[in-house]
Parts: sequence; C-alpha cells; structure tokens
Amino acid sequence: MHWADAFASKLSGDQLVSTGISPSGHIHVGNMREILTGDMIYRASLDAGLKTRFIYLCDDMDPLRKVYPFLSDDYAKYVGKPLFSIPAPDGGSKPYSEYFLAPFLDVLKRVGVDVEVIRTRDLYAGGVFEEAIDMAMNNSSLIRDILEKVSGRKIEGEWSPYNPICSSCGRVNSTSVVSYERPFVKYWCKCGNEDTADIRKAEGKMPWRIEWPAKWFALGVTVEPFGKDHGAPGGSYDTGKMIAERIYKVKAPDYLIYERILLKGKGAMHSSTGNVIPAYEMTEFSPPEILRYLIARVHPNRHIDFDPGNGLLSLIDEFEGLFQSIKSGEPVEEDRKRSLDLSLPSGSLYEEKISFRHLVTLVQIYTTDQSLDISLKRSGVHDGISANGMADRIKVVREWISRYAPESMKFSLLPGSEKVAIDMSQKAILKEFLGKMDSIQWDSSTIHNEIHDIIGSAGLDPKTGFASFYMALIGKDKGPRLGYFLSNLEKDYVRKRLSECSS
Repeated sequence: MHWADAFASKLSGDQLVSTGISPSGHIHVGNMREILTGDMIYRASLDAGLKTRFIYLCDDMDPLRKVYPFLSDDYAKYVGKPLFSIPAPDGGSKPYSEYFLAPFLDVLKRVGVDVEVIRTRDLYAGGVFEEAIDMAMNNSSLIRDILEKVSGRKIEGEWSPYNPICSSCGRVNSTSVVSYERPFVKYWCKCGNEDTADIRKAEGKMPWRIEWPAKWFALGVTVEPFGKDHGAPGGSYDTGKMIAERIYKVKAPDYLIYERILLKGKGAMHSSTGNVIPAYEMTEFSPPEILRYLIARVHPNRHIDFDPGNGLLSLIDEFEGLFQSIKSGEPVEEDRKRSLDLSLPSGSLYEEKISFRHLVTLVQIYTTDQSLDISLKRSGVHDGISANGMADRIKVVREWISRYAPESMKFSLLPGSEKVAIDMSQKAILKEFLGKMDSIQWDSSTIHNEIHDIIGSAGLDPKTGFASFYMALIGKDKGPRLGYFLSNLEKDYVRKRLSECSS
C-alpha cells in the first residue's frame, strides 16, 4: 500500500489537512515536500471516502529574522518587522510576503494542488485567534513552564505568549507586555514607544511554538505533515501537543514527519542561505508530474537526493518507463501504480507523445520551430508542435538543456565542411558505413546493429568506434545513443558529413 493510503487508512471522521510555509524567501523544491505530502494525504483521504479539506497557511505575520544573502544591506532596517509590512526586493508595489508567495501559488496551479490559501495576517485581522490569544494570556505562566520543561531550555527575562507590533517602529520583536485586559495588551517598545494592541486585530502575534497549537485549536486541524526539525524530541510539535491538550483542550493533529530534500553536492536547501532551487524554476525546466513524482515515489521518512542534471533525466526515464509498463499491461506493484496516479496533477490525464530524452536530442538537432515540427510529425506526433502540451514541453526541455544538462548531453551539429581529428581506422569505419547506408532500414536498432558489426569486424573497441561518428557529427567523442541519434538525422546530412570526414 502506498504511504499516503496507509496514512489515510488510519483516519476516521471529517479531516482538515494543514500545511504552512513562511514566505521569508524563495519557496523552494525542498519546501514542496510539505505541500505535496499534504496534497497526497488529502487525495488519499478523499479516495478513502472521508470528507476532507486541505489548507495552506502563509505565515506572512512572521518577522524578517535577518538580512538574508539575497537581500541588500538596506534590509537591516526591516529586521523584526512582519513580512507583510515590508517592501519586496524588486521595489515594486507588492509587499515582501506577496512577492515570494505569488510565484509559489503559480507553481501550485501548474502541479495541480487544489488547496485553500489562508494568510495568517487575515486570521489575526479577522479575530479568528482572539479566543486562543486570550486563553494563552490567561495561562502565561503555565505555557512558560511547558516550554521550559519540554524543550529543556530556560526562558530568560520578561516573556509573553503574545508579542504586540509596535505602532511606532513596526517591529514585533522589540516589545514587552506591561498588562493585559481583554482585548487590549498594554506594551512598551525598545524604541521608546508605549501603546496598546488589540488581540482582535493584526496588531501583534503569538510566538511560533504557541501560534502553531493555536492554529490547531482555532481552525480545527486534524492532520499536518511537518519536517523532522519540528518533530525532534523537545521540538515544536512536542511543546505544541502539550499546549493543545492542557491549554486549548484539543487533540494535537495526526502527523507525518518528512525528511529533507538535499541538493546534490550542496546539502539541505534553505532560503536563509540561498542554497535553493526555487519551486517556480523547477516547473520551468521539469514537467509538473515529475516534481510530484519526486515526492510520491519515496516514503516521507526517507531523505531525497535531488540532482537537477543527470538525476532528473533518470527520474523522468523512470516515470515514463512506469507509465509505459502500466499502459502495456505489464505487472507493476500497486504502490508504484499509486505513485504514478498521485503524480498526475489533479484532474489531468497523462499522455506521453514523445519521451523527454528524445526531445532533448531533437531540439538540439532541429533548432527552428519549422524543422522541429517536421521532425516531430516524422516521430509520430501527428500535430507536431501544435499538439496539446507539446509547445510547453519543448520549452521545458530547452530550459533544462540550458540550465542543467551535463556537457556530455549538449551538442550542436557540425557544418558540412567542418574538419575533425580522427585516425585512419576510424575513417575506415565511416567509409564502410557510408557504403551500407542506402541498403539498411533507417531506424535506431538497425543502424546501431550495423555500426556495432562494422566496429567488431575492424577489431576496434566500441568506444573508439562510436567516437568516430560522434566526432564527425558533433565534434565530441560522446553523445546521444548512436543508432537513435542517427535515425533522427537527415540521411543527406549524415552522408555529407561522413564523406567529408572519411576522405
């Protein structure tokens, strides 16, 4: 049974699946594990017959914690201010939080995530948290004891389960509570300002470890996936669970802890360090179903090594091979079938007109839309580029080649008169193949077998023999699978190039 179905099988009654990501920087591929894990649990719950909602909480009330590497030094003056209240890095009219949220919401549409988006600021401004804040303020000492006992860390100095936003300097991390009488919190700020905040409005916020269980209480959350940092002993889930049970008198949500996605050679992705591939960028160089498949195929308790180069191409090969196996009726494990099903954007059908790897070769051979269109039709895509989804897929392939394709996969055809350095034995192989070109069927397997026989008869090792063709055609000693490569080239071009190089 697939991990999402196994999780859903233990649930009963109405469900509210919640996820949340702070828009403090680019929402990246690593963050997608949270939202897609939630989405797959949501879909599995619906398939299990449970009435289920799925929400994404945008934590736009979070303060800017520091000047991140992707920000200018000018942002030092905004540290401590809520993300919704500071300007975006591009200097536009959008606030900081919306600048990073907008491309993420576009990604959700592309990958077919059907989720209700809720901004935390709206919860505060709409009074949704009023009761939770009041209960926290009236149990301040008990909450402090819970945090210290469970986390094992002493809270020094003045502390409050609610932090007003200073009406003068706009910071949420520099105020101290003086008194509380519902719904007003009197405070003073390090900037010298004294004022009151109204808990029914977005005039302050709870610290994360209290805000999290407050969300469970106020919204009725029943399921939440989260990263292993939150699930560590003494972490925010442990403190949240006790606050939920002892202060808010509700059961903590059922949960699924997920491991990190590691970027090959660079470790875990973090917006704060700049070591990220933004999620919107991945949808520019990878088909949307592959981002979903990256998450669906691996149980959340296992980390994922993500390689946007050869690793991504292998992942696409695996996905396409799985699709073809299922389509042809081959026996496939049920959890692998379910992985493919959960990888398809909601409400969409998958149809592989031509493989991604094949397109990688074609777009480098045929560099104009007109020539590529002819080639696609010859390859079986009857409507060519105008076929549904082909134009988008071609754009994705070109982006992948430009950004992440290894040098061994990049090539351009040499002009007819270009000179290359090959030895006499390699020239002999080209001449022999030239003599047989018109008598063989021009398809990948026939071409490959013919060249392999010629190389074997000449007593050369395959690597050297194949290199003679690659050098003649693209000026490299390696390239795409040779038979497949030649079968996609015009025979007149191949004849001219091999003749030029073998003479």
